[in-house]
Amino acid sequence: MTEITFCLSRAEFAQQFTALPGHEAWGALQSGNGRIAAESPLARVHRRSASDDHEPAFALTSPTDPAHMLCTVAPEAGAAGSQTAYAVRDGSGHLIGRIVHERSPLGIRQAWRIEDTGRQCSAVAYKGNVRGWITYWAISPFWVVLALIHLCNGDLHPGRSLWSKPYRARWRMRTGGGPKKAALDFNTGRYRADTGLLDANLIYAQAVLYGA
Repeated sequence: MTEITFCLSRAEFAQQFTALPGHEAWGALQSGNGRIAAESPLARVHRRSASDDHEPAFALTSPTDPAHMLCTVAPEAGAAGSQTAYAVRDGSGHLIGRIVHERSPLGIRQAWRIEDTGRQCSAVAYKGNVRGWITYWAISPFWVVLALIHLCNGDLHPGRSLWSKPYRARWRMRTGGGPKKAALDFNTGRYRADTGLLDANLIYAQAVLYGA
């Protein structure tokens, strides 16, 4: 097992770099939990200026060599229904995999699937776990009360955490006919990944899309 821990940082210090032509400096993937700025993050994230919020496109470059492209992430044309598919290519333009955003089989939750072309495998995650969704709907009747408390305290713009849906996600995959293994796990703003199961650049691309 080759495990790495990292986070997606959109803080001001993560955007102090020169973006690629036609892109804007968007953030950085850095090791650890992101509370302290990393001198050398894992990757710089450039967002394509012409892309929209529904189908964003990104380029990831090496933090030590801005000319070294790690991968590009761009939406594919012709996705079916509510599905959105992204092609992930390495620095030479070779397709290394796809990332698919769709609904779960029951249509209740968002689903993300990482398809690794080179290793001929895939990992699937569903947004939010069962406990998180039960808690979310259990406290929903109290949102009006919470909003009034914020307003009474002079907070006209309550934080996103007040309304946000569960974000926990765990990308699982089956290897060698055995039990499913977690190739990527997102919890409390931090990612844990096993690069022995999936291509590291695919993992980085998924983290960027999930946080977009």
